[in-house]
Amino acid sequence: QDPTDPAQDGGNSQRDEFQDSGSPTPNLYIQADDILKILREFLRDFEKLRDEGPPKEIQDIRDYSKDGEYWEALTRVIPERTLKLWDALGAALLEYHKVLTRRSELFSEAIALQRQNS
Repeated sequence: QDPTDPAQDGGNSQRDEFQDSGSPTPNLYIQADDILKILREFLRDFEKLRDEGPPKEIQDIRDYSKDGEYWEALTRVIPERTLKLWDALGAALLEYHKVLTRRSELFSEAIALQRQNS
């Protein structure tokens, strides 16, 4: 049995009617029992549209000939000179961190020796 089929209902169901207030035709009524049928039909048509892909007009507009050139250009967004500068700065900061770490260790040793001497 199909619960959406009014013929199987025997006419005993109470039919609620909804008015679509945003519709260009204000006298359009949708009965509550018809909503499932309408949704099923819409989804069936929607699946067909999804399977077909984008419309032919849109497919013809897209030009893929320069895609490789575009992605190649994106690999050079940051100039080589800037990358080399950043690498040099990174190496210098690592050396500076080593110096500061050693200095901190020596400072701790100096404090320990001062305590020991006093």
